[in-house]
Amino acid sequence: MKHANKSLKNRNHKVNHKVIPLVEITEAVEPVKEVSFIMVAKGVIGFRESAHIVKIADETNCTISIASGKNFGTNKSILSLVNLMLTSGKSLVLNIKGERNEEAFRAVSKIIAGETDGNS
Repeated sequence: MKHANKSLKNRNHKVNHKVIPLVEITEAVEPVKEVSFIMVAKGVIGFRESAHIVKIADETNCTISIASGKNFGTNKSILSLVNLMLTSGKSLVLNIKGERNEEAFRAVSKIIAGETDGNS
């Protein structure tokens, strides 16, 4: 009962709260464009192709991620892309986030389709 009386006393105590905004928003922020595609690899995605995907992400200022089965890789880690072990006929989900996602998709889809070896 000792604690029950204490909590009743605290309920009757008035506290004046002053609300202070943490961030002042001055203009609307556009949402980041994001697209996802289901594809089938027609070539092998090895180290060279993974490096080219990372380069495309840097050039277009996009975030590129690929999921295949339970595996997931992103342009932030070239080894995560290499470890996907994508070979011809394997299905994957390609996700690209950024303003220039169309440009990034065209370039990455060429790599996945086996049209380029990562040098161009």
